[in-house]
Amino acid sequence: MDEIICANTAFRYWRCPPQVRDLYPRLPNSDDGWRALSRSPFVTDVLKTPITAVASPGCCNHHSGLRSTIRWEGASDASTTIDTHLGFSVTNPLNTLFTMTRFVSPIDLVLAMYELCGCFSVFEPTPAAEMQLKMAAKEIHQSSTQDLFELDEGEDQAPWKRVYAHVTVKASENEGQTDRHEDSRKVTKLKGTSLWMRKPLIELSDLHQFADKVKSQMWGKQFYDAAQQVIGIAASPLEVAGILLLNRPRRLGGAGFTNVYANDLTPLSISAQSIAGQKVCYGDIVIVNPILMKGAIIEIQGEVIHGSGAILDHDAERMTALQSMGFDVFLVTHDMLNDSKQLDTIARSVCDRLGIRYKAKTEAMKSAETRLRANVLCNWLEIGN
Repeated sequence: MDEIICANTAFRYWRCPPQVRDLYPRLPNSDDGWRALSRSPFVTDVLKTPITAVASPGCCNHHSGLRSTIRWEGASDASTTIDTHLGFSVTNPLNTLFTMTRFVSPIDLVLAMYELCGCFSVFEPTPAAEMQLKMAAKEIHQSSTQDLFELDEGEDQAPWKRVYAHVTVKASENEGQTDRHEDSRKVTKLKGTSLWMRKPLIELSDLHQFADKVKSQMWGKQFYDAAQQVIGIAASPLEVAGILLLNRPRRLGGAGFTNVYANDLTPLSISAQSIAGQKVCYGDIVIVNPILMKGAIIEIQGEVIHGSGAILDHDAERMTALQSMGFDVFLVTHDMLNDSKQLDTIARSVCDRLGIRYKAKTEAMKSAETRLRANVLCNWLEIGN
């Protein structure tokens, strides 16, 4: 196809793991018509319709159930687009976010920024693609948060790693048992989730520099405001939710903590190294009081990441090491973030440990928190749809 795919359609492309993209044939040529193009497997499974693309110079805009075009001056710069092996061009991750600005809510734009700047993507393969992935995979690797920072730094195309969850099924479903007495026996197996780990697609510094550059352009102010809320590299949607609920201003629903860092590298003391078996640790969310030189670490306990005994043991050693250095470590789950009273208790405790004055929220602030919670603890698969 001749058009450059952008905005929400391009976002869906960048979410799709390379090993999944490789399963699909090239898209048909635009000369075959948009109806044929819309029926190609990669469009029906990943890109979806209507396809959002940049309008060709001198042509009128198109808006139908198959495609939608936009005017965008940046398309004339060759560095803003990338040619794919599937037979079409797509905006690079930064310009994908910028062209999304006019189509998504401000908070969804922030979430999309966190994803492309973070170490994760959210993508659910179709059943047919899932079957092909299983056939191609020789072994399943369990993943932990720590693995996010151990991807092959020397490779331009570092592999994406899928996160697996433990599920319980009947033995007959898992092993093909036919004996009726075996039907009630349960076994635990690993199941691929919609969470994938990879190196960031956008450097955080590049996002902020780009936001400053386009600030004066149409849609630039909205993009700039969203970029200011991206403060670090997140490792999962749940971490993003925790960051926003703790760091966002109180009038916008957050707890209002400043000096918040995401996946902050903390060098360990000699004694802490002997406990953790490593020289450094990454705290999921680190909140600091620079005046008293005190810090609190919020460890996000996501079930799919922290599902195995080996990973839980590793996390326990890491948290014990951090506590031995004087850090207060709080274990926070999805349910705790989703409960206003529990989240308020966490905020109160962090204030107490760090010597920060705690202030109860007004009713207006509580209402804003309810709206923010609904927006960040959402179904991430729906972002940009």
